[in-house]
Amino acid sequence: MHLHGYQGLRADLVVNELGITKGAYYHYFSGKQELGYSIVDEFIAPEQLQFWGALNGYFGHPIEGIVERLKALRTELKNDYFMTGSELNNLIQEMSPLDEGFRARLQRILEGMRLAIQGAIERGQKSRLVKADANAEEIALFVMANLLGAFSLAKAFQDRKFFDRCIEQMIGYLRGFKGQ
Repeated sequence: MHLHGYQGLRADLVVNELGITKGAYYHYFSGKQELGYSIVDEFIAPEQLQFWGALNGYFGHPIEGIVERLKALRTELKNDYFMTGSELNNLIQEMSPLDEGFRARLQRILEGMRLAIQGAIERGQKSRLVKADANAEEIALFVMANLLGAFSLAKAFQDRKFFDRCIEQMIGYLRGFKGQ
């Protein structure tokens, strides 16, 4: 599904790839849609929400916590990941306009990401580490939009340097909100 998209997903290929019978496949999944939902619910959502949820337990400067999350993406993701794109971003682009079940699931992930980033900024404002006039929700949306855009650029150009350059610009932007 990561390589060919949800619409390119075929039960016979899943059965062959996993080395299971069609009976086993249909024992667990009524069809392709249920498999797709399960992949989002059991793999993509927990991974994304855990990754960004780490901000909730971060004890350093909240802006640097967000920066560390962005830098972690640069160091942890392999080059081939950028060639096929972010699973989350790919599904948002492919399935949000076509399937309400996908759209709702993907929106919940994005909302969790937004709340984690926004919460970090708000905690920083309360402790005067982040400028009081910073709009935490707008900053969180900016980070999310730029992150998803960075994945799209790297995939379109088949070159991770576009992702890395976007991340560097975001880091500079975020550090501009540090308080005195």
